[in-house]
Amino acid sequence: MSNAKTEADRIAASGRTPQEHAEIARALESDPKGERSITLDFENGSFEGWSVRRLPRPGSATIQSQIVRIGTRACRFEIDKGDYVSQGARAELRDWYNAPLEAETWYGFSTYLPRSFVPPKGVGVVLAQWHDQAELGDPSGKPPLAIRYLDGVLRVTGAFSQVASDDPDQLHVFHEIPDCPHDVWLDFIFRIHWSNTGASRVHAFAGGKSLFRFEGPLGYRNQKKGPYFKLGVYASGEIDEPLVVYHDNYSRGASYEDVDPGVLHTGSDDRS
Repeated sequence: MSNAKTEADRIAASGRTPQEHAEIARALESDPKGERSITLDFENGSFEGWSVRRLPRPGSATIQSQIVRIGTRACRFEIDKGDYVSQGARAELRDWYNAPLEAETWYGFSTYLPRSFVPPKGVGVVLAQWHDQAELGDPSGKPPLAIRYLDGVLRVTGAFSQVASDDPDQLHVFHEIPDCPHDVWLDFIFRIHWSNTGASRVHAFAGGKSLFRFEGPLGYRNQKKGPYFKLGVYASGEIDEPLVVYHDNYSRGASYEDVDPGVLHTGSDDRS
């Protein structure tokens, strides 16, 4: 009985319902572990390699060929009022891979905000994030690293705490892009060394140029696994009209060249 009570207390403390907890437990039993290097660029016309559990409806993510960074296809993400899944209004794809701690991982992808992308004033939107990996039954925290849009400004933010929390000990704004451009592709590359004991290191690039460097505590000391990556669109508040964004050419690897979003990595060296 005491064990059952302890489990119930952990579920309650995590902020999840017993049904959500059970769904996560079932998923963890079957989730693939992922390879160290991968390209998920939508060129094959499918979501193979992605977790699609954070898509609330069929139109939440659509592989299309009208707006692309490179190659022939990219993914269109859309959220509308009432698109609620996994404790938020979101349409996201998750890379299954948990980054290794005390090792370096490179990430690259492209993001396109159409002119129609105008969230309500004061409503923040997460476009990409490295999400902390809580143990089953434990609470999650704010993303250790995220790309956010708020009132026309694009920000790269971070979080650190001894224990995962929605109110972490430290919050960072690593970089801001005022008057974020629309109707253009934004190429991002991140070189990240995650640590849950010492200093994490981040070197970010945008458009082929260095954006910022950071070295210091990042993430949550109590977690045993490194973060996983998600991209899409996630609104922090209420929206009245659909929000649409595009992402393309996501790669994870061991070098800048492995993940450069200006290169079609699946069978071509063609550059745009």
